[in-house]
Amino acid sequence: MQLVGRASELAALRRMVAAPGPRLVLVEGEAGIGKTSLVRELGAARWAYGVDEGAPPLWLWRQLVPDVRPDAAGDRFALVGELRAALAGGGLLVVDDVQWADEPSLLVLHRLLRAGAPVVVCATRRTGESGAGWDRVGPDLLSGPDVARLAVGGLPDEAAADLVRAVAATGDAGAGSVAEPAADTTDVAWAVRVGGGNPLFLRELARSSPAAVGRSMGGVGDVITARVRRLDASVQRLLRAASLLAEDVELTVVARLLDEPTVACLPAVSAALAAGLLVDSGGGRFRFAHGLVRTVLAAQTPLQEAVVLHLRAAEALEDLHRHGLSAVSADIARHRAAVAVVGDRAPAVAWARRAAEDATRALAHEEAARLYRSALDCGGPALPPAERAESLLGLAAAEAAAGRHPETLAACREAVDLAPELVARAALLLEAIGERDRDRTVETWCVRALATATGAVRVRLLARLAEARYYGGDVEGARAPAAEAVAAAAEDSRQSVEARVAALRARQLTCSGPEFSGERAGLAAQMTALGEDCGRPDVELWGRLWTVDVLFERGDLGGIEVELTRLRSCVERRPGPLPRWHLLVATAALAQARGDLATARELGEEAFALLDALGHPAATGAFLSLLGGLGRHAGHSPDLAAPVLDDVGEVRAQLFARLGPAVALVESGRTAEAARLYRLTGPPREWEIPPYFRVQALAVGAQIAVGLGLPADVAWFVEALAPYADGHVVGGAGAANYLGPVALILGSCAAALGDLDGAVRHLTAALATSERIGAPGFAVEAACELGAVHLRRGDPAGRLLLTRARPTAVELGMAPWTARIDELLGRDGGPLTAREREVAELVAQGWSNREIAAALVLSERTVGNHVQHILTKLGVSNRGRIAAWMSSGMSSSPDARRPASP
Repeated sequence: MQLVGRASELAALRRMVAAPGPRLVLVEGEAGIGKTSLVRELGAARWAYGVDEGAPPLWLWRQLVPDVRPDAAGDRFALVGELRAALAGGGLLVVDDVQWADEPSLLVLHRLLRAGAPVVVCATRRTGESGAGWDRVGPDLLSGPDVARLAVGGLPDEAAADLVRAVAATGDAGAGSVAEPAADTTDVAWAVRVGGGNPLFLRELARSSPAAVGRSMGGVGDVITARVRRLDASVQRLLRAASLLAEDVELTVVARLLDEPTVACLPAVSAALAAGLLVDSGGGRFRFAHGLVRTVLAAQTPLQEAVVLHLRAAEALEDLHRHGLSAVSADIARHRAAVAVVGDRAPAVAWARRAAEDATRALAHEEAARLYRSALDCGGPALPPAERAESLLGLAAAEAAAGRHPETLAACREAVDLAPELVARAALLLEAIGERDRDRTVETWCVRALATATGAVRVRLLARLAEARYYGGDVEGARAPAAEAVAAAAEDSRQSVEARVAALRARQLTCSGPEFSGERAGLAAQMTALGEDCGRPDVELWGRLWTVDVLFERGDLGGIEVELTRLRSCVERRPGPLPRWHLLVATAALAQARGDLATARELGEEAFALLDALGHPAATGAFLSLLGGLGRHAGHSPDLAAPVLDDVGEVRAQLFARLGPAVALVESGRTAEAARLYRLTGPPREWEIPPYFRVQALAVGAQIAVGLGLPADVAWFVEALAPYADGHVVGGAGAANYLGPVALILGSCAAALGDLDGAVRHLTAALATSERIGAPGFAVEAACELGAVHLRRGDPAGRLLLTRARPTAVELGMAPWTARIDELLGRDGGPLTAREREVAELVAQGWSNREIAAALVLSERTVGNHVQHILTKLGVSNRGRIAAWMSSGMSSSPDARRPASP
């Protein structure tokens, strides 16, 4: 039937859907107000509907994109990536009754919208009702910038009257149905007055009369109830049975509930169709004409009858399940839970747990947690402690996979209290995350469990103990169990892959300091070989990444290029956003080290967009680290802002959050803001630095101290960095940037302390290292620092270093360093331009015009012109006089202070 009285709402909806901004359009209103009918006017779209309970895991996406199914061995981020690819063609997605959608489906929807999937999602939401999933995720969905909302209210009286008359005149009782006797004029006025503009209510009233339903109506539910009661008892019984199943039901299953042959139900089905309460879906399936019809019928089914019907439904669906037909474990669990109220609890517990396991395999972790809680509720106090503990551990595993750490810990504690023998499994469910109270619990449980554990469980417990101690701050105490785990796994080749991986990862973590570089190289080789041997690219990936980390620490950029080729092959065999992100981050760091700043930024932005769109927490930290490395050479953004420091977590998080912005502020000349951040970190000797961050934290701290003019702190940093003088500044737990040789930092510190001999020694080494490994940006930096030191000593070699470094600085886009070189060269450059000073310096060193042209990337003729201009400006007649002038011009020592913005 034609939509009545909704022209303005439909026009508004079409504008919202067509607008370039909104990706989510939410149509809201009370039950029966016409939301679904309005959205259907948009035309062809992929449709899905929410179900409060009993639907398959990730039910929305099974309906919208049925070809994409979750991989139990993968993760939700990979699933979102696949869905995004499947939706690349764009289009309109409709989600009806979004308030009932399961939480995992809504989380995926949220991430897809954040990922910029080229679709418009139009969702209808019944106000006044919601499910647990919407309560958790709905606020996040609605807080996005690309959301439009359309509130649908009641029809005006004139449109309401038109609708009542149209239904009465055409016999509209639903698709293909026959209406009851039409209402007269008096009935139209009564229906408009009672109906409140609600189209569903008005349609129901139009099919009735005041005499039939009574003039005192509480709402549309009362009208539906009155109309159902006028039907034959067999029809009412069929409708009540169907209402306990789903919106869309199969007649054969309904017949099982009624304990009748399917053919015997046909007359009742025909009557329900004629009354407009059911709609034929084809293939022996029928759906309710409106969700409210089902809701009203289910609510009015007497408890005793409902329990019998739920039991028959469970048995019918179990029979289908046994024969491999389309029965959903979550739906069986729903029916069994309804039956549990009369004491038949064991099947309810078993099916809830089975449905939870199915949800886990489908990556619907939040739904799995709900089902495990249902198992616990169904079991009640009568559930044996051992069984209750098993369900609690299942709940803990689901909560852990969903990232809900407090809930994970609570479930594990209750399980261990009930069944102490399960302490090993509980310990292995609780990852160490740096929360010390939690990590101490994990450590205690691991020690208890290790008293009796053997085999692979013992290896995994040792690894978990090492992690708990490490993240709890006991680095030394973590190394022994990690080493024991690796040794135990190596002694018994029958250990599971997971146990061997856990042992290697724990040992790699506890050896993350630069002094263990050699051992970590061996661990990387073992992890790589394990992945190759067992055909597990996800395992091989970690070995490759560890190798890249070690090569960065050694400054072996050529080796990294080779390893990245192997890593790329691994990622191709293990597709997904996380493996690709790791590859992009490592490749960006290498490009930054090589001085290809534009490529590094492009790769970094791609990596950030990949994970940030999926809501992954790793995206921001790695990108900020890269930007810090790029800003050091190319200059930081003028929009750089000091972070908000109200609450940045534990001590180590505070250090990370403050040092990075502080060094960028120092390099940008904003020393007051940098000093404030630096002071908040406390005295450097009291910093709590994880081993994998030690060299980077010390190097960055030293740069800040130099920039702020804090000689005592600078001296302490020199002492702390001395053991790593031959190394490189890079993080040892995933290199997101490269900050050059340690000798470069030590040289800058020595210069700031007035130790010019030490500065020359370290900076000369840093320059040689940077040139040898192919890190031209750091070679420019070292040459600039070394040139400045030589100028302070009155050594003419300084000008030559600066002159030679300038073309590279210009080529790499190192604007701050080019400016500093010009400043150093121009302090006593007299009447010469910057380019003329460069040429004059090389003439003074005895270079020919051809050699100068090659060094400065100029034509020989241009160099000749420059030489002639220099002779004219200086009033001298030959090249020897140029050399003499340059020598005399460097007799005064320039200011030794390093400019604030390198």
